[in-house]
Amino acid sequence: MEHMTIVNFMPAYAQAPVSLRLLGEHLDDAVAKAEAEDVRLLLPQDSRLVERFGDKAAPMDGSIGFLYNNNTAVEGALKGQGLVSTGIVDSGAIPLVSGESWLLGTDSKTLWLEGAEMPIRLPTRTTARAILQAAGVTTDDLKALYLGFPQNMLITADKLDRPLFIRTDYARVYTVDNCMARALQEIASHFHREACGHCVYGYEGGFQIESILTDIVNKRGAAGDLALLRDLCPMMSGRALCNLDRALAHVVTEILDHFGDEIEAHISKRQCPAGECRAFMTYHILVSRCTGCGACMDACDDGAIMGKAKFVHVIDQRACSQCNRCLEACPEGAVVMAGIKKPKTPPRPIPVRR
Repeated sequence: MEHMTIVNFMPAYAQAPVSLRLLGEHLDDAVAKAEAEDVRLLLPQDSRLVERFGDKAAPMDGSIGFLYNNNTAVEGALKGQGLVSTGIVDSGAIPLVSGESWLLGTDSKTLWLEGAEMPIRLPTRTTARAILQAAGVTTDDLKALYLGFPQNMLITADKLDRPLFIRTDYARVYTVDNCMARALQEIASHFHREACGHCVYGYEGGFQIESILTDIVNKRGAAGDLALLRDLCPMMSGRALCNLDRALAHVVTEILDHFGDEIEAHISKRQCPAGECRAFMTYHILVSRCTGCGACMDACDDGAIMGKAKFVHVIDQRACSQCNRCLEACPEGAVVMAGIKKPKTPPRPIPVRR
């Protein structure tokens, strides 16, 4: 096993299966290449590809992905020890290469942007601006481009032309319509689900980070939460054993450095500046559309809607639990959700004007 090369086709992100896609496109060549070389291919255990590659295939658990980028973790898995990483690279560890580089070399890189139907291919050495242009994304309302694990890089709009070496399969674009508190919570949640759980500072630190951010985006943030995150991340960076947990600490710190004020607004102002966090949204009934039919009142179990027939109904924000039933029930589309900018509505029911 010491001389064998392990070729990793396990996607770090399920939504960005770059290597598996390329393997399907070059399958016959890959089979011939594998037969001629001393390699083993890491493939999803439920994949039809396992049968095609025979004893060259090493079936792996497809429910996790990040740790397949670490050769000590992979070596442990191949020895039946489970996919656990200490982040410490043994000098005698088996060589681990990506499926993409094994198939196509290292001069170019395939990158999958969140929500895209297919990936884009660029030179490995490029810029963030080139990535966005290749993906057809404008920079008018850009907040940042995020390059996922194992790169874990946030590129803000003022750094788009800096030289960049792509090492990840996954990227996501954040615009003015995206809440960075919610973005960070989603990133932290993904990292924590991938953690092996064998490191107290990493696993428990990841749990605390995810819990704090979940409270923040659900309008339960408390004073001092951001300070706690800033205290926690350096401790994780210095004491966590796994590079996965250290990467999470780095991402949290970087996003707080760039977008800390936006995230703090969720706590101190009880506002989501981007208007994306649903817990901060309020429901309103538009005077111009309401016919006073009463459908929203019938749907509201909280008794939060005031009104009567032929009168414009009004929602009592203190009683509203944001269940969304009134919005779904209104046949006129008069019920709307609003973020920071609220529509003008009367304080009490008024006669319908049409």
